[in-house]
Amino acid sequence: MKDQELQTLIDELETRSDLGPADYDGVGHALVFLLPEVADETKNLMEAVSSADGAIHVVDQAYPNWSIHIRGRANDKDGHWNCTLREGGMRDNDDVMGAGRSPVLAHAIIAAVFRLTASIKRL
Repeated sequence: MKDQELQTLIDELETRSDLGPADYDGVGHALVFLLPEVADETKNLMEAVSSADGAIHVVDQAYPNWSIHIRGRANDKDGHWNCTLREGGMRDNDDVMGAGRSPVLAHAIIAAVFRLTASIKRL
């Protein structure tokens, strides 16, 4: 998967709140490409990338013992969510971290996973 393809998926996750089955299929394929060991253990990739519980399970499988920081504000139409994945908790001395933001909490978490994984694979 090329960097531009991954960035396009992240952009979709972060800007749209109404992804369809084909969009989730693309996100699932990216998860299989970036984290095959997690995808093998995840029975339902659609659930993993479309629900907050599923997305947190992906983080737990891919990055155990990492901190998940979620900030957001819920409102009538959609939320405004930010997710940060950090190895060291609250300090600013992590070598890499992942960040995502989206109107949908699950999308913000998966965007953070994608950014973190891409950064780690580049090292």
